[in-house]
Amino acid sequence: MCRSPEFEMLVSRAVTLFPEDTVLSALQVMHHHAVHALPVVDGRDGAWLGEVSEDELHRLSAFAPLARLAEILTAKALAGTEETTVAPTTTLLLHAPSPRWLH
Repeated sequence: MCRSPEFEMLVSRAVTLFPEDTVLSALQVMHHHAVHALPVVDGRDGAWLGEVSEDELHRLSAFAPLARLAEILTAKALAGTEETTVAPTTTLLLHAPSPRWLH
């Protein structure tokens, strides 16, 4: 992959979420940046951990507004399926990992 200065600048400005972020804080970030889905990355090395959507977070905010994204992604990983039901009407969809996200 080409690592031009322009590419590095673009990636360094990527909006990401972290495992310690809460559902409400993630929704605030999405609203601030006018996006509907964001990747969740490891704060130490920028490794891609998953992705959450605004719709998923809105459903979660009704009963677990202070849940950490790590808990949400862990529930998905423990289930070992492509689609995990966290609550009766709450589904998290995670996609195949992409290259490492830079900060």
